Amino acid sequence: MRHVPHRALVLLLLAGSIALPGCAGSTGGEAALLPSGPYTLTPEEMALDCRKLTGRLQVRLLALRGEEYKVQPSSAAQSMRSATSAALGTDTAKNAAQRAANDRPILDAYNRRLVDLGCPSFDIEKELKARPSAPTPYPSIPARPKRAS
Repeated sequence: MRHVPHRALVLLLLAGSIALPGCAGSTGGEAALLPSGPYTLTPEEMALDCRKLTGRLQVRLLALRGEEYKVQPSSAAQSMRSATSAALGTDTAKNAAQRAANDRPILDAYNRRLVDLGCPSFDIEKELKARPSAPTPYPSIPARPKRAS
């Protein structure tokens, strides 16, 4: 058996994966990650009660909070992720940033809906700045008293 072609193939693939990050296309940087505008609630979301909207907000806040506290991967891990992403056509870091950019308008829309329903609402900025290990967020802004018509 000859293993030389296999070694050559492995070396070729390794060299290609190192060169690929420089060839990967760009969508124009951070500007491409900005959401297109305010989020419009769907009819299903408009029908949600205070408890369900609060739960959805809590889940999204927990997923997004404490970005500045998250440990960044080492440069070697970032390089390997870049090479793998380029080879497989994925970009997990960009996808995470895109999800975060898309989730913020949804958080704001849900929170406005809570206020419209007369429910306690969240201080979204405070909750997003909290450490990931902080307790589950709860509405901290009391409900407005309903006005008599």
